[in-house]
Amino acid sequence: MANDTMIRERVRFLGQDRDKLRGVRGQGLYETLQGLGLGHAHYFRALGTTVEDYCAQEFGVDLGRVTVERFFQSDPNAKWLFPDLVRESVLAGMQRKPVYRDLIIRDEPVTSTAFDVPYVDDAPEETEMRTVAEGAAIPESELRYGDRVVRLKKVGRGVIASYEVVRRMSVDMLRVHLQRMGEQLGLALDERLASVLIAGDSSGSGTAAAQINTVSAGSFDYQDLVRAYLGLSTAQHFTPTHFLISAATAETVLQFEEIAASPRFDFAATGALPSPLGAKLVVMPGQPDEKITLLDAGYAVQKITEQDVLVESDKLINQQWDRTYLSLVTDFAVIYEKARVVLNSDWS
Repeated sequence: MANDTMIRERVRFLGQDRDKLRGVRGQGLYETLQGLGLGHAHYFRALGTTVEDYCAQEFGVDLGRVTVERFFQSDPNAKWLFPDLVRESVLAGMQRKPVYRDLIIRDEPVTSTAFDVPYVDDAPEETEMRTVAEGAAIPESELRYGDRVVRLKKVGRGVIASYEVVRRMSVDMLRVHLQRMGEQLGLALDERLASVLIAGDSSGSGTAAAQINTVSAGSFDYQDLVRAYLGLSTAQHFTPTHFLISAATAETVLQFEEIAASPRFDFAATGALPSPLGAKLVVMPGQPDEKITLLDAGYAVQKITEQDVLVESDKLINQQWDRTYLSLVTDFAVIYEKARVVLNSDWS
């Protein structure tokens, strides 16, 4: 009921006549958006404009040229927009560099830092189809809920700089630095996902991936990729979509004759990684050199988020930059344990 009320309030506010909507400015706009769980980006889309055009029309500044100090001096209402300029720049970086978004089922918002994960036990007696006699009971797969709790983690990054350093910088260049910080936050999530796909999530209930040893200890070859592919597709009945490898392992895999000799192999010309056996090859931050993870991205893991990117807005509004922190509360939860396998070359 509360969510329905919030949605109606958002629609009512953003659905106003554009002239009336544009009349909401400064602190009143900031507080309204905060109360509705919206950002200025939603406001600009409702107006059919961009942050650059809005700042040019309302404050008379060019974001591509104006310094941070000049931006704050341009209009008393400008400072209320600044926290969202920071946040949107960080989000742009998180959408640009990380690969985790292509490897998860979905990103689900939740209301608590402890999340009960719904899951299905893929035990053979529950998943196999059996002949059912007339009037006999049909075998059932049970969707379980409540005994696997994933505890979310806070991920953050600080901006340490005095206002004297920041004020002479152009807003556009500051956004570049913030976008890079967003990329680094996203890469930290990539590393966390690599760990969860191998070792399991924080529920502590045995969600680690099944491991398959390579043919030869201490090395990978093409036969190992085939073995992992068949293990996931034939033995565990999932569709392999991605091979996750480290940068060091990528050097080995790209030299496999079965891959390098393929007429579709154009890494030297384009830098595009191949898709052995139809599964995309992904160089993954945090992936151990001695392991290759093969997964079905449609079933293996989902991301759960209690708090999206948060900035210390009050500090930014008041031009206090000494230590400003960007943070989010999130983690990954295994949904189908058998939707990935791990090739292991370290037999010790």
